[in-house]
Amino acid sequence: MKPVLWLTGAIALTWLSGWARALGWPLLPVDETRYLSVAWEMWLRGEVWVPHLNGAIYTDKPPLLFWLIHLGWAVGGVGDLWPRMLPVLAATGAVLLTARLARVLWPREAPAHAAVWILVTSGLWFLWSGLVMFDLVLTVFVLLGWNALVHPPRGQARWWWWALAVAGGVLTKGPVVLLFLLPPAALVRLWHPRASHADWHRRWLTATGVGLLPVLIWLMLAVRRAGWHYGLAVGFHQTAHRVVHSYAHRRPFWWYLPLLPLITMPWGLRLLLFCNAPWLRTAASDPGLRFLAAATLPAFVMLSAISGKQVHYLLPLFPALALALARHAHACESGWSRIWRWAWAGLFTFPLVAWLVGRWGPVPTIWLQWVSGLPAWSVVLPAALGTAMTMISRRHRNFRIETWACTAGVAMWIWTLGAGPSLKAHVQLDALAQEVRLLEQQGRPVAWMGHYQGQLHFLGRLERPLPVLGTEEVEEWIAAHPDGVVLVSLKHRPQADLPEGIRWFCVEPGGIALVPARSWGQIAPVVCPGLR
Repeated sequence: MKPVLWLTGAIALTWLSGWARALGWPLLPVDETRYLSVAWEMWLRGEVWVPHLNGAIYTDKPPLLFWLIHLGWAVGGVGDLWPRMLPVLAATGAVLLTARLARVLWPREAPAHAAVWILVTSGLWFLWSGLVMFDLVLTVFVLLGWNALVHPPRGQARWWWWALAVAGGVLTKGPVVLLFLLPPAALVRLWHPRASHADWHRRWLTATGVGLLPVLIWLMLAVRRAGWHYGLAVGFHQTAHRVVHSYAHRRPFWWYLPLLPLITMPWGLRLLLFCNAPWLRTAASDPGLRFLAAATLPAFVMLSAISGKQVHYLLPLFPALALALARHAHACESGWSRIWRWAWAGLFTFPLVAWLVGRWGPVPTIWLQWVSGLPAWSVVLPAALGTAMTMISRRHRNFRIETWACTAGVAMWIWTLGAGPSLKAHVQLDALAQEVRLLEQQGRPVAWMGHYQGQLHFLGRLERPLPVLGTEEVEEWIAAHPDGVVLVSLKHRPQADLPEGIRWFCVEPGGIALVPARSWGQIAPVVCPGLR
């Protein structure tokens, strides 16, 4: 098959999975609902420069993703389809930039089509390519910067690409983009020893400064509207706190290492093959692999050293990992061993086994509730595909890595389709948001008890902030608003039936109870011990 057809197939899989999630999945709390609520509140206020959430300034992220959402809303109106397509567009851009990077690093034996198929079928990448978050947009700018550095002939960079990558990356997710961009530029001697080093360093430092100019312009306009405290919060405190002493997601230095084989499945099965001596000697003499090492290893170490960690922070490294795996498969065709083939079958059969155990085994009730929403075909068909692939490969041992990846992509797409009904049953935020919207239109006051992260504002198109109450403030608020309603976010599902008039909406882990003020005395003993 021609390389262009493999590339087209990888992009088609990305779009098919994106549409499946846009049409079949709910918006997932807390991240997707929060970011869309920020975009909605900026849209409602007519605010361009300063993000807001629930009436307060939102300092966690810069505004580029929200600007992109507004761009689509300005054309087609407010809705969730355009924001859901943004990660699909970003994933498509990342696929194209990954393919280009492969062709530049290895022009004679470019593993571009293998690399993009490994990328789009890596577990974490496949999942995030349908979620409204910042990481795939950030990855596009990281790849743009890497492509700028190796623009042929290698070492003659396109510095305006680099400036755009710096500006877009910082406006997407802050200074973290520099962790991925600066090491390969500074370590040019490692992967391109013939470059004019004094001129090279002068140019990339100058281009970095040019790229930061749009960021400074936005920051000046934002500070003019929101004050210096906003500039300090978004430009320094938020990043510094995550680096030194994270207020959330604090994990030990080694936390990423045991997760790497899991989040890169099914390709995590091949990671151990990197450790053989012949391959390491090949890698040491390959300028392309040395470039990938300069781009990824320092970034991985720095991300591990940062206090706050989430698995999706590693997503910008996935294209480099896919390129290295593709190069490895090209150099070591003997890697398709019997162990690999049967591990592949076991991997795609495991969801079927888990589904059977969940249906008829002694499992917790919550597992049974999740499994019962999964149709049988969504676990049987991937198991059959994985097993058939293994059996066929026993006779045809020259299977290309793209063929294995295509099977994985089809299986993941089937899982995506099957997960929709179960997710909708367990994430009932949309129904709750419509109830709150109706209460708002009726003029009844509504408050949230617990930790509110914008779960309802976009889904219900709410136009007023929700007061957020602590446990000690509820009684006073109810006394002042006897016709009001309190939304109670629970850590655990209520063990007893709730009193009449109180409605409960399933939102894992504990759900949300809609409690009229007059009924608070009946439910307080039930829900207060489990409040977030």
